[in-house]
Amino acid sequence: MNKTTAAISTVLLMFGSTTAFAQAKVAVAHFAPFADTLMGTAVNISINGAPVEALQGVEFKQFTPYLDLAEGDYLIEVFPVGSETAAISGNFSLTDGMSYTVYAAGDGTKQMLELRALVDDTTTPTDGNLNIRVVHAAPFAADLAATEVSIRTADGMVVNNLTNVPYNAQSGFFEVPAGTYDLKVASPDGSVNYIDPLPAALPAGANVTIYAVGDGMNQSLGIVAFPVGELPLRNPVDNSTNGTWEIIEGSGTGFVFQPIPAQNRAIGQWYTYDADGNPIFLTFDSCQLMDDGMGNSECSNPGGFDGEMATTDLYLNTGGGPSEDDVVTTTKVGEIDFEFVGCLAGMATVRMDGEMDQVYSAANLTAAFCSE
Repeated sequence: MNKTTAAISTVLLMFGSTTAFAQAKVAVAHFAPFADTLMGTAVNISINGAPVEALQGVEFKQFTPYLDLAEGDYLIEVFPVGSETAAISGNFSLTDGMSYTVYAAGDGTKQMLELRALVDDTTTPTDGNLNIRVVHAAPFAADLAATEVSIRTADGMVVNNLTNVPYNAQSGFFEVPAGTYDLKVASPDGSVNYIDPLPAALPAGANVTIYAVGDGMNQSLGIVAFPVGELPLRNPVDNSTNGTWEIIEGSGTGFVFQPIPAQNRAIGQWYTYDADGNPIFLTFDSCQLMDDGMGNSECSNPGGFDGEMATTDLYLNTGGGPSEDDVVTTTKVGEIDFEFVGCLAGMATVRMDGEMDQVYSAANLTAAFCSE
């Protein structure tokens, strides 16, 4: 990780200015969730004691395009709407030809209110790539160590070694190929997802900064991409639906459901009986398994579970035995759609090949991770 933006702000103050009519570019962003309504977070921002029309009534998660300012020293003050007392202020020096983002951070409870600055200038990415930067601006815990997160792809892979990232740290710009990215903010070990945005297209040649925002108390956790805007979210996958579930309509029928939060994936086992009373055990997986050409099935693109609903393939496994030479044959025999209402009740729609759909209601018998 680069040094925090506090260090960057200190460096900015060291720049001098001797060029007449020199210009810098400054974007201003509001990422301070200090009130529980968006209207309550509205602020008016002044520069060198004068209000700026484009910076009046700015609410949490809003930001400006780049504003042209003459090179030099500036006092930036942030006033809650209706107040004549600045809640946040900071001194910054701007240098000719440079681009900056100044953003309000903190919620005033878990983390102090403050203004922070980032240098936005970066080298032009190579053909087919873009520059991306990740900033942790979500003050969701008072203890700095408790704010640590990792940045991962949908399949749980860590992005650019971004693990144990604390509040107010930033990655600096790094290059990635242009394309559609499915990223998320998770606990350092990836076992808990905090923020899970929908896939977003990142174009070649762009400079994009991804801000994790919100404190989880006044304002929900979210993602703002500059200069794109706020990204729509999925429900983060957690372990609340983990456990053994009973099918209410079928005696002795049920399933074991196991979420894999790091992969937005669900796996498990469906158990029932045949007409002769013999037990049948099947497996299900929300990641559609692909044959690797060597007789092995692997999950090349995890997913299929959004924390509330899962679409899974249903498999019958036959063969096997104590010898390593015994072969297990896995055959897809149907599908199951799961829908959970909280972590205690759910529905399962079973579609067996060649048979009518069957809809079942289910109750969680264990609820080990349920807080309801």
